[in-house]
Formats: sequence, C-alpha cells, structure tokens
Amino acid sequence: MPPHRSTCATVDCDVLVLGAGLAGMRAALAAKQADARLRVTLVSPRARSAGSSFANRNNALGLQVPREDEADAFVAEVLRLAAPGLAFEPLVRALAEDAQARLADLLDLGLNFRREPVTEGGSLKRFPGCFSTAPRAVIFDGLRAAHAAFLARVRASGVELLYGHEALGLTRETGGGRVCGARLQTLRGDASLTVRAKTVIAALGGPAPLFARRICGPGGTGLAYGLLASVGTRLVNAPFLQFFWVEAQTLGFVNPGELLWQEGLAGLASQRLTHCPTAFGLSDFALDLSLLSRRSAQGIALAEHPSRGALSLVLAAHAGNGGAFIDAAGRTSVPGLYACGECASGMHGANRLGGAMVLSALVFGARSGAAAALEASGRRESSGSRTPKTSDARAAERDGFLPGLRRGMQRHALPGAGTAAQTGRGRFVEGLRDTAKRADAADRERLLALSALLVLGEPPG
Repeated sequence: MPPHRSTCATVDCDVLVLGAGLAGMRAALAAKQADARLRVTLVSPRARSAGSSFANRNNALGLQVPREDEADAFVAEVLRLAAPGLAFEPLVRALAEDAQARLADLLDLGLNFRREPVTEGGSLKRFPGCFSTAPRAVIFDGLRAAHAAFLARVRASGVELLYGHEALGLTRETGGGRVCGARLQTLRGDASLTVRAKTVIAALGGPAPLFARRICGPGGTGLAYGLLASVGTRLVNAPFLQFFWVEAQTLGFVNPGELLWQEGLAGLASQRLTHCPTAFGLSDFALDLSLLSRRSAQGIALAEHPSRGALSLVLAAHAGNGGAFIDAAGRTSVPGLYACGECASGMHGANRLGGAMVLSALVFGARSGAAAALEASGRRESSGSRTPKTSDARAAERDGFLPGLRRGMQRHALPGAGTAAQTGRGRFVEGLRDTAKRADAADRERLLALSALLVLGEPPG
C-alpha cells in the first residue's frame, strides 16, 4: 500500500500510532494483527529509518532475551538497578514472559543475528549487557536492512503510513476526557492536519534530541514528555537520562573505567567497565562526579588515558529511562492513550540493563497495539496484571526517590549543563518557566520542548 498523503484538514482512523521507530512499527503491526478490519495509521516524520532504533552509530541492536530458567534472575537484576527510580515488578515480569516470542518475531523477519561458529552449532551468540555480567543478550547487525524488513511487514499488513508529519498536540473529548486523536504539522511548510482516532499509541521516543550534545539516532524531536504532560499523563523516572562521556571533537565514546585515576578512585575503574552510561546510585558514579568537578564553563573535562594521552571529554545525552507510567497492556493514566518504547516507563527505573530498551519496545509495542485494537473495536480484555494506580506510583516514588536525586546527575540532566551547574538548578528551572510564559502560544513546538525540559528538571513531588 503506498504511503497515505492526505491534504484534508481532518482524517479518521481507528488506531493512531505516533512514531515509526521499532516500538511504533511493532505496535501498528500488533493492532492490525489483532483486528484486520481496523484502520491503523502510523505517523512518521520521515520515510527513511531514523531514531535510536534503526539509525544508531553502531549499526546494530542488542536485546535482552532471558530464558525461562533465567527469568527470576533477570527480574531481580532490573529491580536492583531501579533505585532511586521506580520499576513496577509486573512490567518487568512482562519483559521476561514475552522475550522469547518477540525474539521469534525478529528471527521470522530474517534479521542478521550474530551466531556461534557453525562448528559449534551456529546458535545465537549471547552477550552480557551493560550493568550485568550475565550473557542473556543477543545482537543483530544491519539496521537499514532491519528497518526495510520491518517496514515491509507493516505495509503488507495493511497499516496506513502517514509520512512527513510530527505530532504537536493530543486531542481530547469535550470536557477533558479520553484522548481521541492528535494534531499534526508537516515538517516542510506549516500545513496542519487533525487525525481523529478511537485509541492513540504514543511511540515518540525520548528526550535526548533536546540536548546540544547527543548520541541518539537522528530524526527524533524530543517532544514526547511535553506531549504526554500536556494531557495530564502520569510520568515516572523522567529526570533519569543516560549520558555517555565522549571526546569533545569527535564524539567518540570513552569509558571512564579506561582512564588513569588517582588512589581512592582507581579501584572503581574495573566496576565501571561493565557498563557504558553514567549511572545513578552505583559506587562507580564517583568517577563521573570527579569528571564533573573538573568541567570548564563549556562543559569540557580534561582526563588522561593510558594509551591515548590527554583527552577532552563532554557528556552526551543518549536516552531517557522515563516516560508515561503504563500498565501491562501499555495503557497510560489517561483514557484512550497508550505508550510504548522510550516514552513509556515503569519496566525499568533510574538505570536499565543493556538491551532492555529494545526488548521493552518490542514487548510493549506488541501489547499496546493489541490492547488499543481491542478497545477501538469495542472490546477490552484484562491485561493479566493489576494496573498501577496513582497511589501505587506516588508511594513507590516517595520510598524510591532518595534525597540524592537532587545531587549528582540531576545537576547535568539539563541542556547547557555547565551553566546550570554554576548558576544553580533553581535559577535555571525558573528561567525555563519565564521563557515558557513569554513564548508565543502559537509556537506549539517550542512550548512542548520547554514543557519537556521542565519535566526533566523537576523531580516528582
């Protein structure tokens, strides 16, 4: 089916999926598979592969795939890494329960997974992910080919593709009720389009594109938190972003565990080598704090590498661990609105296992798509797990978000980190508020970006 390019001011569908990365395509496919009679529309700013899913610098993706006898260990590891954020155990269990089925989906697409030598059976090769020494992750290479295979499957299912648009607003029923569509704007020009839908799935990616220094895939807007907050969606873990230390000129990755450290910190270097991003709550975060303390006004920290010599390092935003707090079917706290991928949270907390985001995109993409289709067709089945209520989330946040949240990473989990660290977090956030007040109400994109930044800057109350 050719891409849908409507020139009408308003169009209708049954299930609207915002975002065509791995999570969005999986959600659209699941919705169509759940009920082929439904009109499922997938919105994508660009026709080519983009975002962290299909356009990262490694040209490969890894995903955690615990076997049945590894499920308990996987869940325990995810929960251990969650503090001082929030991870809801039923969501973590859902990852473990669906992992093998979602791997089978990718194998059916013929993706290029790394395998053991044929002489050793040719089985999938398993790797440890960041923050773990357990080899539960598998890796596939060739993201352009993977995107093409996924897109072909989505097209063949009958999903309608709406290219060249980005979401700048979610629409609700009169009186602020359920979400019933979205307001879109073309990337080229200022034409707008309203899509009315029975259910909406947000698969909009994370906040890293808002940062000047970033190593996320291209094409994202970073507006997801602002869009979700605009309709009162319950957000969790929003302040917890993954940052990487990179060389200032090349943005090439540097693990602080490889650097030369003075006595007292050198013992933490080997621990840091087990994970790439900075981390909340772990002892080796002391290495990051040491580098932060050395930064210039431009955010550059000087460090010594044993073989590469003096390095100029900066922090680059990679991905967010926060987003809409969902239940096991991908439902948010707002009726009619589902979420999956990097703009959904609760299945990991402040830190996450390497490969768990890809697994989450596949698992909750499939679950949210199926559940949204059932609701759009007039049916609604139990998710098989108790939906997290607001009281659950608030209690978990009260116990889990430690006072240390206001220190450490929170200082630089904002754009212009060097300035923020020098002038104080409070003044920076107040400046954002003032800018938001002065912004032209018609400049929807700017307002959403400011809203997203305020979400990042303010820990939950």
